[in-house]
Amino acid sequence: MSFKSIFVSAALAAGIIATPVMAEEVTLRMATAAPSKTIWQQQFDKFAADVAEETGGNVKIEIFYNSQLGPGNTVLPQVMRGRIDMGAFSTAEIADQLRDAYLVNMLHYYTDMDERMCILTAVQDDYQTLLSPTGLRVLDWSEVGSIQLSGKTAFTSPDDLKGVRHGGAANPITNLYWEKMGAYPSMVSVPEAASAISTGLIDVYPTIPVLYMFAGINQVAPVLSKIDIGLPPGVIVINERVWEGLSEENKAGIARAQARSPFAERSAAFYAFENQLFEMHRGNGGTVAEPTAEEAAKWRDGIDAYYAEILKDSSPEGLKFWDELEAARADCAK
Repeated sequence: MSFKSIFVSAALAAGIIATPVMAEEVTLRMATAAPSKTIWQQQFDKFAADVAEETGGNVKIEIFYNSQLGPGNTVLPQVMRGRIDMGAFSTAEIADQLRDAYLVNMLHYYTDMDERMCILTAVQDDYQTLLSPTGLRVLDWSEVGSIQLSGKTAFTSPDDLKGVRHGGAANPITNLYWEKMGAYPSMVSVPEAASAISTGLIDVYPTIPVLYMFAGINQVAPVLSKIDIGLPPGVIVINERVWEGLSEENKAGIARAQARSPFAERSAAFYAFENQLFEMHRGNGGTVAEPTAEEAAKWRDGIDAYYAEILKDSSPEGLKFWDELEAARADCAK
């Protein structure tokens, strides 16, 4: 054996010469409540395909639609513990685990879509910092859909909500808003909504247009009042330990896959699809009721006092994030 061969063998044994580490193959399970055959599936499937291509097939994302792995309130803790690798969730679902995560979801907070995109882009790293105690890593924003009101009649003014039975959410922050409007919220899940309206258990149900059409709510509540009460973002998250366990090469591949479909592009496509649903509903004989300028302004009456009441129970970390959110909104308004 030559001196060179002896030196190389000894060096390798001692760890002096680094050997290249090949990116490992891994399959990541991704949970989502999103129904199949919707724009959510189109976008998530594309992301999974892009990740597979950009990582040379080393990272495969197996997506479980329609809450196949369980409802969000049970699945999200499993992602936090790493039993499920990743998932797509609404920020309201994240808030079930960390209350202040809801702050990015405040009702009537965003003036328009351009301002919203600017703000969300500016605070994404800050939102990650806020979520760090949960063990979740934010890969990117996603879309949930605009919050509108469905019923048998129009609800274009907050005066229309006074004394009505309202299919509320499990989130007390949202329910506080409905109570301030004079409604009586009670917990009604999406699968229960059509039956609750049909039997008269509730009079009005807040919904996003995709679920309004695909969950059959439109069949019993033919009037969709386009109020834009909220424009909540969603998030695609991965367990932090799972992320750290990926090779640097695979992490870089996932980043390249994300760059193929930036959030701004996915958001525009999502809301273009949502607008098509409004037209589809009209075409099927339904009504899309829109408020007058005066009615639209009334929905924001007292909104700052509502925000202040929410912030009273926020943690120091939540208040810091709110300040960052407000700073971003001021910058984006310039």
